[in-house]
Amino acid sequence: MHKLIVCQRLRREFGKPTLALLIYYGIMNVAVILVAIADAVVFALGSMQSDAGMDALTDAMIHRIMSNGWGYIFASIIGFVALLIWKKTHFCFVEIWKADRPMKPGSFAALTCIFISGQALFQLVTEGMEWIFNLFDMSIMESLESATAVPDSLSMFLYVSLAAPVFEEVLFRGLILRTLQPYGKKFAIFASAYLFGMFHGNIVQSPYAFAVGLVLGYVAAEYSMGWAMVLHMVNNLLLGDSLGRITQFLPAMAQEMIFLALIWGCTIAAILIMTVKRKELIAYMRSGRMHPWCLKSFFSSPSVIVFTCIMGANILLPLLLSVIV
Repeated sequence: MHKLIVCQRLRREFGKPTLALLIYYGIMNVAVILVAIADAVVFALGSMQSDAGMDALTDAMIHRIMSNGWGYIFASIIGFVALLIWKKTHFCFVEIWKADRPMKPGSFAALTCIFISGQALFQLVTEGMEWIFNLFDMSIMESLESATAVPDSLSMFLYVSLAAPVFEEVLFRGLILRTLQPYGKKFAIFASAYLFGMFHGNIVQSPYAFAVGLVLGYVAAEYSMGWAMVLHMVNNLLLGDSLGRITQFLPAMAQEMIFLALIWGCTIAAILIMTVKRKELIAYMRSGRMHPWCLKSFFSSPSVIVFTCIMGANILLPLLLSVIV
């Protein structure tokens, strides 16, 4: 009876931040749809005198809508205001920013290499998944292109490089991780990374987001959310936009070589770092194990179940449609 009561209380506690995540997901979709409709109307009115064909205008409208990041930016602002009203000023501006220990330059460099090395794992996993799906006459290339598209508009650049790293860290490593941390640091890191991975709703991006979510969660829990935010920004700026813009005047082969050199250089450095620090890593992994009651209560929370089903549908629906069509 005691275990049942404890698990029920834990499910209620774990459900609160996940419910907030569900509400934000709804706000984000509504904001994106409204901005897309407004943008489509403006484009249609401006194209009334155009001599371009219908197919060209349709393609231009779709590209304009897909590259419009203002809906995501507005959703982030609305989400932060809602969080501020709910959790109050002290939580949003003080509590989630607390630093457990100072970040040293060497530690940040090592964590950056480990973080960027996730791209190498991402490439290997996606190639393996594509090979498996090809066996069943299916492909994940459309999902891969969607996950790796480089922003080509100012609004998407601002969202991917600045707004997303800031608000996603506030939401996942601020609200969610800090709320769960009293029940175990490792549990909080794992649970926030799971929600972060599922939130991306892409069969190739979700596993990668889960992996980097573990790194970001570790940084937030051991150092501070501010450092996790900086690491997130560095990754998105470097791999999402800046590197492509810096090398855009080079031949395609040279661009690819620079990207691979960066990714695999960081991967080799990460392997060396983890080899040298293996004793500390093993000691950390063995300390403070996740309590099974917490895991059971988290995954049986109604909010987590609903969120998993919604995002699971987003992940699987494109694959099902590709089979049907």
